[in-house]
Amino acid sequence: MEKQTSTEVAVMRNKYSRYIAVQTVIMLIIFMTIVFVLLRSQKSEDNYVLSSIGQSVSYSVQQHIAITEGVLTSLAYNYDIDDEIDKHKFNILSSKYMEKNPDILYIQHKDKDTITDMVYPDAYDYTIGASLLGRPEVEESLEKSIKNRIITVNDPFILKGTQNLLGLVIRYPLYKNDQFNGFFVVVFNFNTYMDRVIREAVPNSYHISIYNNKGGLIWGDSPWMDRNSYIVQIPVMDTYWTLKLSKEGNSINTNGAVIGFISVLVLFLMGVLIYVQMRLFKKDENIQHLANLHKELERLKESYTLALDSANDALWEWNLITDEIITSDKWIDITGNAPKGHGLRGILQEETIHQEDYQAVLAEFDSCLKGESREFHREYRIKNKEGSYTWVLNKGKVYFDGEGLPGKLAGAVSNIEERKHREAKMEYMAFYDMLTGLPNKVQFMCTLEDTLRCIGEGICRYSILMIDLDNFKIHNDLLGLDFCDQLLKQVGNRLTQILGQENMVARFGGDEFLILIRNHQDVKEVEMICQNILSIFDSPFVLMEKSVYLSVSIGVVHGLEAGQTANNVLRNADTALNKAKESGKNQYCIYDAQMHDEIIRKSDVEACIREALAKDNLLIYYQLQQDLSKDEIRGVEALARLNSEEQGMILPFEFIGVAEYTGLIIPLGSWILKNACKQGKVWIDSGCKIGRLSVNISVHQLRNENFYDLVEGILKETQFPVNQLELEITESVLLELSQDNIEILKKLRSLGVSIALDDFGTGYSSLNYLTVLPIDILKIDKSFLRRALESETEHRVIKSITELAHGLNLKVVCEGVESAEQREILKEMGCDYIQGYYFAKPGDAKSIEKWFQKCGRRNKDY
Repeated sequence: MEKQTSTEVAVMRNKYSRYIAVQTVIMLIIFMTIVFVLLRSQKSEDNYVLSSIGQSVSYSVQQHIAITEGVLTSLAYNYDIDDEIDKHKFNILSSKYMEKNPDILYIQHKDKDTITDMVYPDAYDYTIGASLLGRPEVEESLEKSIKNRIITVNDPFILKGTQNLLGLVIRYPLYKNDQFNGFFVVVFNFNTYMDRVIREAVPNSYHISIYNNKGGLIWGDSPWMDRNSYIVQIPVMDTYWTLKLSKEGNSINTNGAVIGFISVLVLFLMGVLIYVQMRLFKKDENIQHLANLHKELERLKESYTLALDSANDALWEWNLITDEIITSDKWIDITGNAPKGHGLRGILQEETIHQEDYQAVLAEFDSCLKGESREFHREYRIKNKEGSYTWVLNKGKVYFDGEGLPGKLAGAVSNIEERKHREAKMEYMAFYDMLTGLPNKVQFMCTLEDTLRCIGEGICRYSILMIDLDNFKIHNDLLGLDFCDQLLKQVGNRLTQILGQENMVARFGGDEFLILIRNHQDVKEVEMICQNILSIFDSPFVLMEKSVYLSVSIGVVHGLEAGQTANNVLRNADTALNKAKESGKNQYCIYDAQMHDEIIRKSDVEACIREALAKDNLLIYYQLQQDLSKDEIRGVEALARLNSEEQGMILPFEFIGVAEYTGLIIPLGSWILKNACKQGKVWIDSGCKIGRLSVNISVHQLRNENFYDLVEGILKETQFPVNQLELEITESVLLELSQDNIEILKKLRSLGVSIALDDFGTGYSSLNYLTVLPIDILKIDKSFLRRALESETEHRVIKSITELAHGLNLKVVCEGVESAEQREILKEMGCDYIQGYYFAKPGDAKSIEKWFQKCGRRNKDY
């Protein structure tokens, strides 16, 4: 009978459930249909409004662009009529156009070199003299405008000298006799320009954004996430903008209220239906619940017993009233010991818990019993059956009675040995180098920081060594990564053996190692350690039947100081290491404050070079060369000069060295070559006979695969005669020349450019260079000439070099001539040309031009 009742209840419940489900589905279908129709209608209306507004904005923008084109076309028309427009006429025209177009900030005229020579209004006079050439942000647009003879526009950008003033720059190319002759440039206030367009066409509730052809945001709000947006591309002269228009907030207005009302109604009806149906079988469900309650209690009892027997943890319970202890069968499996006696000591047996952990475990339990904590969680080691220790986790809680007194403690003990092994492995990986087994950078930095915190005011007996393997990349390329990994392990072993356990050896990364020297007496002891390290690399490393010799460079920071940071110490060690490498490698260098000052100085000089290149205010001095046989000017050498407002005049050898180190020698060399050729063409056009124009080039420029094209392009641009250009390479770069570099020199020579070998005889002289290199001129270093008056040997060396050069059909220039006596000696030796203070000191373009004019008048008198 009881089983029958239960079955009937189940059948009735299923019946009512089916009724509720069917009715609910029907109501949901009706509700979703109504919502879909309303939303579809609203979306169509929104799309129509968006499309109308978007088309209106697009038309307004294109109309304003057309007006701008009209302004520039009109200016160009006036230029075609009168291509000699002066400042007065330019101002009149510009003021008229700006009256009609209040969005225009200023109008410029640029000459054929793209340099601004006229601007209106005068408030923007600071733009006069600025060139478009060499500015990456306009080069593409500039080239397109000149080549295709079209109006071009740049994406809006913040104008120089303004506070967030967004400018739209549009330029019109000008031509005279079918040759490019400059630009008319109109600069618009893009913010007011766009604000007026938007205010006229777009309501406040809409968001608009404008992007350039690369997807970058140039005006308006950040990207709007509304799906319902209108997007259109607007042609803007030589490019296009993308306009995106979207409406703010929820697009459902009137229909939203209807949908809300229907939703409430449907939910109400569904609730009523479910309530009625549930009331019908609620009593039957209660009866069924009471019938199954007894069975459920029996099942829970069986499940609890099974859980105790099958749980992975060892469960325990301590009744503080009876002092009884209950444990599951897993207790012995996990702890390896059976509980002994009663109370807490029965669970925590002192003889089985590791002595380092026992007191902490007792303190944890005492804290719970005193009511200071309701739960406990403690990891400790416990001795197992084999006599070794196993890590376990004991966690649980204390239960208090109604009076707040502890009545029971219960918990579980887990075996966490495997987890501890994983944590130990992860800790090892975090603090040790997996290849060499040495401490890694992280552990070294932690140790160094701890050491720095402990340093007092007394004498510090700690030092840092940073070691780098010289030319290790060559071994990597030749022998492979696997071989070099084993090589690094042997290097680590040698360092550890010689430095012992009292000092710390770590692998910094790659082929660099760090050493912390502890408790040394003085700097001499540190130097002795460095010598010992260098000596262990005297013998080869034998690996895989191969012998490999290595050398190292060492940077030393002696005597750590309180207040230093670990990063500063490593920075100083790296500075000393770089100094050791610059000094020839295979040696050590101890850091001092002067090294840091040198780095700061190089950084300041680099900043001066970059600023000078950006502002186009480098200097070029020129020094004349004299033809001894004709007693006239043979040519002029261009010499770079750098004058900083903060640093003053910086010597060439200093800033040229910094430029080569930082890679700035490429743009610096190009600037010097280009501007020297420009000045040379000015002199030639004014009637000066300048002879050869000599310009120094660096090996870094020769390595640039585009160097030949650069020289050829500069010659075409400046119209400087090819056969009057002479490029000088210093003898010190010969060791870095490759066959490709030599081929570039040959191509330049075949173009008509002369090649000179400078500083000949300063350290890398080889007769082979004279036969292989495509050179025309040999320049003897001034150091030979200084000693020629005092030493017969040096006298003969100069004469021998001169005769050798003539035998190879080379001309000879001797530098550093400072007296008439030196000049006569060189003339007797057959030297072709001289250069030095005796004939002319280096000077700027104006002073050298006076020399040309003076020599020109003297030649006419002759």
